[in-house]
Amino acid sequence: MRAERFELMAQLAKLPSDLVFYTQITMEAAEDPAFLEAMSKAHIRGALVGVESVTEAGLKDVYKGFNLYGDALVTRLQAFRRHGIHVLGSFIFGLSSDRAETFDATAALAERSDLAFAQFVMLTPFPGTVDFAKWEKEMANTGANVDGIPITRHWLIPQERRPKVYTPHPTLSADEIRARTQAVWDRFYSLPQIWARSQVVTSLRARVAFLLISKLYRQMYANTGIATDSARTARSTRWARWLARPCRRLFVTAPMPQLEVPTS
Repeated sequence: MRAERFELMAQLAKLPSDLVFYTQITMEAAEDPAFLEAMSKAHIRGALVGVESVTEAGLKDVYKGFNLYGDALVTRLQAFRRHGIHVLGSFIFGLSSDRAETFDATAALAERSDLAFAQFVMLTPFPGTVDFAKWEKEMANTGANVDGIPITRHWLIPQERRPKVYTPHPTLSADEIRARTQAVWDRFYSLPQIWARSQVVTSLRARVAFLLISKLYRQMYANTGIATDSARTARSTRWARWLARPCRRLFVTAPMPQLEVPTS
């Protein structure tokens, strides 16, 4: 498998340098300098990395006790940036080990880790996962539903009616988890923070594009996904559409009719 991945990246490296790629990858990739170097040569400029939690207890909650946390996690994430790979870090809130201070600690670590983007999602059980099977069994006899649709089939519930938190937390209320999650989004995507991160690009046009994309990303996934009332969700959707228009113009380029796939 490793040899096949290196072979794929070797082929990607033969493509024109203005054709770039993005991927989803596990944290372990940052342990392997040769792999990171191959990614860089293959024009892989971005990666979604599931950080999940910044605490040892949180990682055990999501069955990722093998991942790093604290300063070691910061160092590991920074390794991607040193090889020219910009990370979208994904964090989960609402784990049973989370406490009020976990939210600020997560925001601080995300800021220190040289992440280009970050998403902060509330724990949601999805089919096919260990968490979902356990949760579905626990909810079987509760009869919990929304408009007759069982909570365990939450994807069938209209978005504006879906619960924001599905599992009772031992110390935090659902409203507190939602509000603190929103606050982390607001902190990470504040204008000063975005502008500081935009230094990864050089031209003013690129920095403005970075700012607009950051605000659009926050608008799409924080405001529309976390807001509890339909009016706010509708406003957020309108703002997202408004922001998307100038963003699209920044990414339009001339056609490349002569582009060819490299031969072996």
